[in-house]
Amino acid sequence: MKVLFVGSHLDKGGGQALQTLQLFRELRNRVDGEYLCLRSVGMHRDLLEGEDVRIVGTLRYPQGILDLRNAIQAERGDWDLVQVFDFYFGLPAAFLSRAFPRAVLFGTDPIAEVGWRFGTPVQAVAQVGLPGILKDTELIVNSLALANRFQRFSPVFIPNGLDLQRFERLPSRAEARRLLRLDPNAPLLVWVGKVVPIKRVEWILEILRELPEARFAAVGGYSEEHYGDQYYRVLRARYSDVMARAIFPGEVMLPEVDRYLAAADVFVFPSLFEGMPNAVMEAMAAALPAVVSDIPAHRAILRQGVTGFLARDPPEFAAMVSALLDNPELREEIGRKAREAALADFGFDRVCDRYLEVYRRMVGSTEPVS
Repeated sequence: MKVLFVGSHLDKGGGQALQTLQLFRELRNRVDGEYLCLRSVGMHRDLLEGEDVRIVGTLRYPQGILDLRNAIQAERGDWDLVQVFDFYFGLPAAFLSRAFPRAVLFGTDPIAEVGWRFGTPVQAVAQVGLPGILKDTELIVNSLALANRFQRFSPVFIPNGLDLQRFERLPSRAEARRLLRLDPNAPLLVWVGKVVPIKRVEWILEILRELPEARFAAVGGYSEEHYGDQYYRVLRARYSDVMARAIFPGEVMLPEVDRYLAAADVFVFPSLFEGMPNAVMEAMAAALPAVVSDIPAHRAILRQGVTGFLARDPPEFAAMVSALLDNPELREEIGRKAREAALADFGFDRVCDRYLEVYRRMVGSTEPVS
């Protein structure tokens, strides 16, 4: 079976780009495949390496869509189906190229995402246009929350996966803190993501006000082309009283993300909305106890009080984080059970099996894919 995979940016990074590239690499072991993408300005250029990743244009509107469309049209006759990983560039490009059969993955809510980035008028246009774009398209979603959100399109739910071997090589807490030049003794909270309003980083800064001994590392970019750095600047001004205990290293390479996870005592993640957040899954795989917002995506990943904790507001966050910091045995137990759950549920083998089932159905094949 031959599959043409279509994304947008890789070198720019981001959880969705990293997840879909890893998924592509895993699927590439079982199908003949090529990944079409656009060049962007970012630090993850190593992700573009490999003969099976091809840059066909630059990440800019609307030219990037047209570049992807032209590449799909040029390649379409040589592929059994098209798998789209990006709804900003890849999905409209596949639609314009009239490439069928095609599948598209929603790793987050594209209608909500468009609204957060571009405002209500553009969101309304996207809402009206989505049914037409998804006509005769196999929709795949990575969370039950998204499956419910888009149930009228009869989506297939396939969860995200992780490269679990990555978390077998983590440094010790002491070594990670030495490498990152962090206080070797202070309680450390870690968060990973983009510093944008939907992530509610202010909740974590509220925790710092309640826990004067704690330190906080926010690992991820804090200036984004659509959001800018306004949110980050507001945080620094509003929480100037705790900023001496918070660090914002910006976007870093994956090995350094892993060091921050290894260095932490508690992972915190108060997002308003998520699809299936890699950041939380990675914290669990790193045996790091997590306190996360009580939203559907997190309820599907964590078992309350067993593999992590769900909190509804900053006071609940602070209470649960404080309980973990005060009890090393509880931290160890929750972290151990979280890792066991990650090893059981987040491996790529079962994820790839599900995708291949969808692909066989789409092309009418009964032959097993090796």
